[in-house]
Amino acid sequence: MQRQGSDPPPVGQELIIPVLAVGFTAYYFWTVQELAWEAKANGIVIGAILLVLVALLVFRLAWRVRRGQARLGVTLGGDAPTNRMRIALMAVMVGFLVALPLVGTSIALAVMLFASMWLLGERNWPTLIGVSVVTPLVVWATLIVILGTRFPLGPFEHAMAALFGLGPVD
Repeated sequence: MQRQGSDPPPVGQELIIPVLAVGFTAYYFWTVQELAWEAKANGIVIGAILLVLVALLVFRLAWRVRRGQARLGVTLGGDAPTNRMRIALMAVMVGFLVALPLVGTSIALAVMLFASMWLLGERNWPTLIGVSVVTPLVVWATLIVILGTRFPLGPFEHAMAALFGLGPVD
């Protein structure tokens, strides 16, 4: 129950994953149109069940909003400065994903680590630079060179491959 005089809790954040699920389901339905029904039957059944469950969730949330037990606002679970920090960190992660195929794993990871630590308040330069350099080097050496994992390669990975003959080259 809600306390006397307080605003109803926001429930908009409960729709983030369902909206993404509906988008993914629609994308799946669109991309399998040309396949034989046997190949797409399971996905269509599961997608249809997912759409029904999302519709039930939306109905339940709308019912709560209509009764005044909730409002359609969105919260990230903290006060305003904490929410701004979370949004900034999400922006850094999106930037990392955009930069990854352009500059390769090592450089993108180094920049993402530096930016994330800076946003979280780290100002000790040896720590900022140390973690931002050592971690991508360990990732490069273990995952790309030793294990041969197919991460996006960039200028650093190509330079190391040319210099030392290490790691896969596209």
